[in-house]
Amino acid sequence: MNKVYPNYSEAEKAIGATFKFLRESKGFSQEEAAGDEISSPQLSNFENGKTILVTNHFIALLRNINVDMFEFQNAYNQYLRNKDVLLFSVKLSDAVMERDISKLKLFSKNLEKLLESNPHNKTLKLDSIRIKSVLSFVDKTCVITKNEQSFLISYLFNLKEWGMYDIRLLGTCAQFIDLIKLAELTNRMIDPSQINIELYHVKHAVVQCVLNIINIFVEQKMFEPARRLILYLENSEIHEYFMFDKLTLIYNRANYSYKRGDSEALEVMEQCLKVLEFCGCSKTATQVSDELKNLEKE
Repeated sequence: MNKVYPNYSEAEKAIGATFKFLRESKGFSQEEAAGDEISSPQLSNFENGKTILVTNHFIALLRNINVDMFEFQNAYNQYLRNKDVLLFSVKLSDAVMERDISKLKLFSKNLEKLLESNPHNKTLKLDSIRIKSVLSFVDKTCVITKNEQSFLISYLFNLKEWGMYDIRLLGTCAQFIDLIKLAELTNRMIDPSQINIELYHVKHAVVQCVLNIINIFVEQKMFEPARRLILYLENSEIHEYFMFDKLTLIYNRANYSYKRGDSEALEVMEQCLKVLEFCGCSKTATQVSDELKNLEKE
């Protein structure tokens, strides 16, 4: 007698299929991947979309094939032809650096279509706001509405635990948030009681987000919150692997000092520009060069 299996959705079946792809790409057999957690036939049923696994077994199986949740999430979303949060952030950043307005508008247009069929989807609304905020860097006519700002701020203030998505959301949309609220949200994000605050990926995202917010505070002459965040990053001991982040902190600290009246800090910023040019960071170097020219005019 044949066993009748539940009829799972495409998204549910994709979990097993993605696991199988990663297992095989790592060179693990089903027996090695299953280990002592489940039997090989159980794993086979999971990989072929006949069953799903409870969370503790699934996490253990990922450990057995040396895959972390970030890797799995990216592979899973690529399997479903969706955008992973990390890959999506890279594509947005690349489009901004290239000043590719048409690409950013295409992202926005595609999200608007998805929102039309899913008007109550909170994540789609937030993604739409995020893209508009990114687009505003290259198209000053693009702004997020008061209602969108309220929705964004309400979402962020209701967070009890900040994840990668939320950190990148704040960093991208910070320019549209009231400065007092931005200071409060930043303090909540860097709260040391956060469960994931010391995770490698999360910590790096926090550093990048804080660097962006420091720049906003300095430009708006909100020097005290900028000083506190500079001190926070100096005490965070940014790893040497993240040389770009360390260089950006030096640049932001010099910019802070320059705006406070230290004219010699401009020389430090110019040295940062030379490092960027030496390392071949041409797009970032161009942006920094334009900023320095504007400072000299001022």
